[in-house]
Amino acid sequence: MGRLSALFSRQKLTTAKTRLLVDQLKISCGIFLDPTIRSPNIQETRALKILRKIVTRSQRHIIQYIPDRDAIIECSLILVQNYVAHLRLRPSPLKRCQREPFANAKVLFQAAIDLLVPELLNEVIDTILKFLQTENLWHVEFICVEILLFVLECRAPSAPLLSKLIDRVERFLQLSDISQVRHVLSVLQNVIVSQRWELIEYSELSKLLRFYHTSVMIGTSRNQIYELRRGFEKCLKDLVPLLSIADRYGFFVMMLPLVFDTEMSDEARIEFGSTVEHAASHMILYDTQNQKLTSDVSSFIVEYLLQCIESEDPTRCILACKVLTKLFDRGQHNADQFQSPTVFHMDTYYEIVLATDFAPLQQLLMEQRVHLEHALLQAIEFHSHRKMNLEVFYQLLCTVLVEVPGGFTASAISCLLLKVQKKFLYHSIDSQAEMFDQPQHTNRIHATIMAVMTLINWIHRARSMNAYITYVLHHRFDHAPSLNPPLREQYRYAAHHISWYDSRLFFDTLEIRYSLWKCFRIAEEKIPKPMKMRTRSCDDPRRQLNDGVLNVFAGM
Repeated sequence: MGRLSALFSRQKLTTAKTRLLVDQLKISCGIFLDPTIRSPNIQETRALKILRKIVTRSQRHIIQYIPDRDAIIECSLILVQNYVAHLRLRPSPLKRCQREPFANAKVLFQAAIDLLVPELLNEVIDTILKFLQTENLWHVEFICVEILLFVLECRAPSAPLLSKLIDRVERFLQLSDISQVRHVLSVLQNVIVSQRWELIEYSELSKLLRFYHTSVMIGTSRNQIYELRRGFEKCLKDLVPLLSIADRYGFFVMMLPLVFDTEMSDEARIEFGSTVEHAASHMILYDTQNQKLTSDVSSFIVEYLLQCIESEDPTRCILACKVLTKLFDRGQHNADQFQSPTVFHMDTYYEIVLATDFAPLQQLLMEQRVHLEHALLQAIEFHSHRKMNLEVFYQLLCTVLVEVPGGFTASAISCLLLKVQKKFLYHSIDSQAEMFDQPQHTNRIHATIMAVMTLINWIHRARSMNAYITYVLHHRFDHAPSLNPPLREQYRYAAHHISWYDSRLFFDTLEIRYSLWKCFRIAEEKIPKPMKMRTRSCDDPRRQLNDGVLNVFAGM
């Protein structure tokens, strides 16, 4: 009985016994051999048995105290490396079903890490990265990815691993080792896909953002750093959604001056701006759990972007409009309906989801209303001569109307549209107008105004407003179709088309104000919303059934 109890007892190892086992483990793993000849000389069965005894019977404080603790991680990595390589290199599906001698390598590797973290987390990560570098494994990307994913599966915080990987990128850049940088970035891209990242702060991404900004600004494909920009961009875009709301705000504020206040070419600004737009699409201007944070920072961000919209540089202006549109958008895919100005008919159903809880955003618009109107007026005057630019302004106005569908927004946008109409109503041909192809330009402006007016009408569904806007719309269809959407590069005019000022073809300020007053002040009866029609394809069994019934009914 005593022998059985001794056989099944798991006495803790002493310090001397632990160090002896570590020495035996290093010999079994061939840690002293050159990596090129190590694999066939590993005693995998003996090494796994020794490693299992160490991680199951050694005491935590002893493992963390002995100087050979790094050797335990290194030997575990050797076993994991061979395990992953054997999995990838199996020639047939039948052998994939067979049990691999290294099958326990991952479990024992993670058990060894658990004995050292969180107290020695930095040392563990340094040992792992040093092993990948010493063994020249960065170019074998799938092995590096699997090893780092094994580390992320442990309970250790993941933020230090990201920080040290970025430091490794910086070191390779200092050494001008572009090939290694490319491999590390590729590994990082594949590792980020994992959902085990947590507690990442925006300051950890500052170096990565600086590398990306520098690579974009160089602006020539002949430079090797420029060729790395796609890797930096993908890493940043994948990491932004993993940040907390507060860190996302801090990261976004850090990006704004880099894209708007830095002197760079238009191509570089547009390329870097795509990452800023991506970050804006993952932000919300108001959050109920962090009211003070979002309200204060959101006001600063909106005011800053409005200043950029006022810029005489068209690239800055258009990019600021795109970023502001992403900030207002809730991710309901409403922007798909606003790609180019179009007429919104009252009796037609559109895939537009109106916001319901928009009081904080409406308060923000009230604070910035004067600045917003001035910025957009100036932007439309300076940069609307290109059809693409005008579509960006149109998308911003429509997004604001949909995300803040209140009376204040409708009235403010209507006043803005009337001011734009007045500015472009009379064809005063001067040198600047000739340069912008004035007739085509003004036609597109008035068509955009009509498109936004019909959207206001479709959202609020007031009878008086609908009657007046429809009246102007139909007169344009009959006498001046060039003033209605869609926008065209070149317009053709028939003999009966009116090419001079006619009050019936443009919006009257008093009529619009009267319609808004009846809609929001006296709560005029609304027009019912259209229902979504169910469409049936040719393969729909219901269509076949109906066809058969009709055929029988017709005697066919």
